[in-house]
Amino acid sequence: MPVLRSNQLPTQHPGVVFKRYYLDRYNINLANAAEKLGIKTYHLNNFINGKVTVTDLLATKLEDVTGVSSGFWINLQKNYNLYR
Repeated sequence: MPVLRSNQLPTQHPGVVFKRYYLDRYNINLANAAEKLGIKTYHLNNFINGKVTVTDLLATKLEDVTGVSSGFWINLQKNYNLYR
């Protein structure tokens, strides 16, 4: 039996997840989040729009701000990349 591939991604880009479950949930604006992460606002904007991947450094910063492990962010990016 052939395996059919769906056109829908089973996982979302980590930036979309960060936006939905952190920025939107806690009503944090982009500039404040970028400051907390220690990155430029345009870099964070590119991240939440799926244009920037999660690096080890960014994953560590995301962990510090959200309390969600850096491994989660790295794995989310890996899964996203593998599917694409």
